[in-house]
Amino acid sequence: MTRPDPIRAVVFDFDGLLADTEKPWGAAERSMFSSRGVPFGDTERDLFLGTAVDITASIMARYFDEPQPAVLADLLERARIELGASAPAMPGAAALLTRLRGRLPYAVASNTPRDLLKLSLAGSGLGPLVDVVVAGDEVPNPKPAPDLYLKACHLIGAAPSETLAIEDSPTGAASARAAGLWVAMIPSGTYGPADADAFLTGLDDPTLAEWLA
Repeated sequence: MTRPDPIRAVVFDFDGLLADTEKPWGAAERSMFSSRGVPFGDTERDLFLGTAVDITASIMARYFDEPQPAVLADLLERARIELGASAPAMPGAAALLTRLRGRLPYAVASNTPRDLLKLSLAGSGLGPLVDVVVAGDEVPNPKPAPDLYLKACHLIGAAPSETLAIEDSPTGAASARAAGLWVAMIPSGTYGPADADAFLTGLDDPTLAEWLA
């Protein structure tokens, strides 16, 4: 797929991309395992990267041999505590959103439920810079299905084929591609060269600035 030129809109993932919420989420996930005496390593972490929280809880429920609803409730409570303590903006996030604001339509599309996403937006300080947000509990199917990206494009009045998606996980990148967006990835975990159309070093990558000039 060819990169849109010009790019008419941008849809961002949130966790691990605009805000460093992967650390608090990772802490919550790790504590779920440690509290049950189950080992937690890179293999387990990669299982959860970019997934919707109910899917994460389903995987954990199989690990722990516990009912999914109870695991989900426990995970959400631990996540609220961790996100409330720390969810800093990623380097370059505020500057990029400020530069785009009023010039190019953009939105956030995240697998995270709305209440936790709202908490993270506030904690990161990025809330005032983001007007359009689509959360994982507001569409029929989370990433890697295309629903989140299709709804985000609809809300900002942008054609997917003219929109840039910026993601940090293969799950999110697959969602954006399925919706027809061109995907740039700033990887935060395990990935392959075929997972995205382009790769960036960060939100302050000069290549991204050139695309959006």
